[in-house]
Amino acid sequence: MLRYESKQTSFHYSLYNKILENHILKQIKKADDFGFINDLLKDTYCKNFGRPAKESELICKLLFLQHIYNLSDEKVI
Repeated sequence: MLRYESKQTSFHYSLYNKILENHILKQIKKADDFGFINDLLKDTYCKNFGRPAKESELICKLLFLQHIYNLSDEKVI
């Protein structure tokens, strides 16, 4: 039986693979998992009222990028 392997990859995956393995952001991603932030802050958000909040992990990653690259709020987005 033949094995089917998809040759199609996403645009983001292709871009990610072009980044060198020794890039600081890839090294940080390998060394640390920011997933704990969502668990740590889950009780501070109300799930039943208003629009859903942005994911805490995402906000912390944006703040981290903003700090290490000295970016404004507009530039980090």
